[in-house]
Amino acid sequence: MTTILVGTDASSAADLAVEQAARLAAERDGDLLVLYVRDERDARAVVDPKRAPDPGGYLDGIGRRFPAIRIRTRVEPGEPADRICAVAEEEEADTIVIGNRGAHGSWWRVKESVPNLVLRHAPCSVYVVDTRVAQ
Repeated sequence: MTTILVGTDASSAADLAVEQAARLAAERDGDLLVLYVRDERDARAVVDPKRAPDPGGYLDGIGRRFPAIRIRTRVEPGEPADRICAVAEEEEADTIVIGNRGAHGSWWRVKESVPNLVLRHAPCSVYVVDTRVAQ
C-alpha cells in the first residue's frame, strides 16, 4: 500500500477510521490522503450553521497529530460515496479506509449507506473500521 485514502466527516466516529488509516500508512511507509466530502444535502449547515462540522480546522490538525506520516488533505463537494470512489480512482489509491457509521439498522437504510456504496463501487481495496464505540 503506497496511497491510503480515508474518508472523514470530522466526527468522532470517522476519526477512528482516520487513526486506523494513519496506522496503516505508518506501518507501510505509505502516503495518507484525508478526504472530507462536503455533502450539499447535509441538513446541519442549513438548519444550524453553528453545528456544521469544521472540516478546515479538523484537516489542519491532522498533520500535527501524525507528524511521521506524509499526509495530504482534500475537501470536495458532492455525494460522499461517489466522491470517495472518484478521488480514490483519480489518486490511484491502493486502499480506501472508511468507518462503518451509517451501516447499521434496517436493510434498506444500510443498503444505501456510504460504507456500503463505497464497498460496492470502489476502484481498490476497502478497509472498514468498526466505529460503533464512538457513536
